[in-house]
Amino acid sequence: MAEKRYESDLTGKEKRHLEWEKIKGMTWKQRIGHIWTYYKIHMAVLIGVLLVIGVIGQIIYNSRFETVFQAAILNGGTGDAESMTEDFKEYLGDGDKYHEIVLDSSMYFVGDESADMTSVMKLTTLIGAQELDAIVCEQSQYDKYVDLDAFVPMDELLTEEQMQEYGDDVLEYAIRVDGSEKLKEFGLDVNQPAYLAVFVNAEHQDNAKEFIRYLKEDENE
Repeated sequence: MAEKRYESDLTGKEKRHLEWEKIKGMTWKQRIGHIWTYYKIHMAVLIGVLLVIGVIGQIIYNSRFETVFQAAILNGGTGDAESMTEDFKEYLGDGDKYHEIVLDSSMYFVGDESADMTSVMKLTTLIGAQELDAIVCEQSQYDKYVDLDAFVPMDELLTEEQMQEYGDDVLEYAIRVDGSEKLKEFGLDVNQPAYLAVFVNAEHQDNAKEFIRYLKEDENE
């Protein structure tokens, strides 16, 4: 008489074969229930591992990108900031696919404290994190940040030749850009008078100067 064998006595291969035979005899609904009952911990661990791998992969992928210029265009209407971003990158001759330029036209200020709150919080966060290099804005926003000593003086940013080139459009802390054909071309013309100012902590002042040149290039043509 053959000795009775318990499941605990089976080899790993025999256990897998027995498990497969059980599953083959079940309906699809029973199979799903069986797999969830006996393998949910394994599945949770697998999902957790895949999530960790995905997050690490995303971090590694994102680390390859570098923001080389970022500006906010306040009250820029419903223009096409994305196309303007691509055009400015082409203007710079920057063909590096890992170099990112950000022109953010999503913030609006209408003079109502509650309506402006989301834009205030976003702009304050970007400035506090030292992520913004420059800003294009109308008089009220310009005056506010001038009072906070937020901008670099134009005579420190621009050369004497550039100061002469831009003439009367140069202010102490900004340059007027409401005549910019580029802003009009992409539907981002801010209410007059409009100013472009560069933050004192801007990391990409060279590209900020190029952005000024970009906006002013076709103004008098």
